[in-house]
Amino acid sequence: MNIPQTGFFFDEEKHKYYLDGRPMTGVTTVLGVLAKPALIQWAANMACDFIQGVMTEGNPITLDIIKEARTAHARKRDKSGDIGTLAHAEVEKYIKTGNWTPTGNKQIDDMVMLFIVWAEKNKVKFLASEKVVWSKLYFYGGKFDFLCEIDGKTYLADYKTGSGIYFEMFLQCAAYQLALQEQEPNTKIDGHIIVNTTKDGKFNTKTHYDYEATKEGF
Repeated sequence: MNIPQTGFFFDEEKHKYYLDGRPMTGVTTVLGVLAKPALIQWAANMACDFIQGVMTEGNPITLDIIKEARTAHARKRDKSGDIGTLAHAEVEKYIKTGNWTPTGNKQIDDMVMLFIVWAEKNKVKFLASEKVVWSKLYFYGGKFDFLCEIDGKTYLADYKTGSGIYFEMFLQCAAYQLALQEQEPNTKIDGHIIVNTTKDGKFNTKTHYDYEATKEGF
């Protein structure tokens, strides 16, 4: 693919951002420098669970088993990631059309229904979906899930399918707002929302209003 040498360009297939032919840093890449102790512990737990499972079945712990244990977290992550990606795509369809047809996969459908129930209960008015933004000043790009209106206030929001809601997610929203308002100075954002539906059927949502603090954090 030929990258344009002038202006902004988003390669959707590779999820990469370019400005005047130069690759920009993605928001999630920037936030990747943050320490994630919970993730480290989770990876260790996956290795231990794998070895424990082998022992429970009465099998010997060999070097090959230890080698498999080292990558147990990656296999779990990839499987969970597939479910999350599919649920995210279904939520995107609902946001864009206001309609949704169940997929037949109970796990995915339950996650999407939790999101729809939240949206209908709060009379959410969706203003934009999967919006790509970039900052020429700080030279980064990103894509946030949706912009919405609730009770007369405008929120920049992200939909998450992981195990919970973490503060760095609001740093991510702040980065999106910073870039959005660089492009559209008149766009007013009152707060940020994270909507989280987990693969085991749990729902959580949090709202954050201190944009100046999260912007500085980013």
